[in-house]
Amino acid sequence: MKDSTKEPKDNTWHSINVLIATLTILGGIMFLMYTNGITSVLFDVGLPVNIALVLFYKIFKKYGRFRKTVIVLRITAIIIFVSGILAPITLMNFKHTKLMYPVKRFCYGYGVYSERFNKDILPESMPKKCDDYLFITEGSVPAQDYHADAYLIFHTDKNTLKKYEEHFNSVDNAERHTAHMPNPEEKQFTDKYEILMKCPEELPKYVFQRLEPEHIHDFEKAIIYTHYSKGCMLDYDSGLAVFWY
Repeated sequence: MKDSTKEPKDNTWHSINVLIATLTILGGIMFLMYTNGITSVLFDVGLPVNIALVLFYKIFKKYGRFRKTVIVLRITAIIIFVSGILAPITLMNFKHTKLMYPVKRFCYGYGVYSERFNKDILPESMPKKCDDYLFITEGSVPAQDYHADAYLIFHTDKNTLKKYEEHFNSVDNAERHTAHMPNPEEKQFTDKYEILMKCPEELPKYVFQRLEPEHIHDFEKAIIYTHYSKGCMLDYDSGLAVFWY
């Protein structure tokens, strides 16, 4: 005789399984475009995991077999779903949190760019001397001529700047420039645009505009490296390092 008291509990677990599968699939699609490298992998893994979860749950419900398999699949599905949500949330936040730099770098490099990520531009880790830290990361957006940017800015010591300089000297196709400051007599740098007087001509304006007040100095002796649309500025006088990707 069938035990009817188990039906409400079985229906509850069935609803939970369906909810997990739905959230994982829809969540993967929603965040696929913002962190395509991470969520595409999660989606590829999550889809068969959730299909297996539904199938094995039906077997478990009918025959009482594969209980442990259902539990493992359920936990795996939840981890995949949570990871897909946390990746873009990490990208959009923690811009002043140094401890989150490795995670944000991973989400940006391997989530947004995947195998196209150039590891030569952004440092693998933060130096011990790292003040006024700022790391802004953007995700993928399906729009024409859109470029997902990253900006890493902080003050450090001269020894660290020297290491970055030596590194960029060895990067293929990286061009080295000495800063040239704008002419104060040009009209575009008067009144409203006076702050741009402190922006070297070799530094992209959109990068300079990401600097916070504590990052702005006289960059007359700064060294600037450009690598296509990416680059780095090192200023020994102030100790400022600026990376953009």
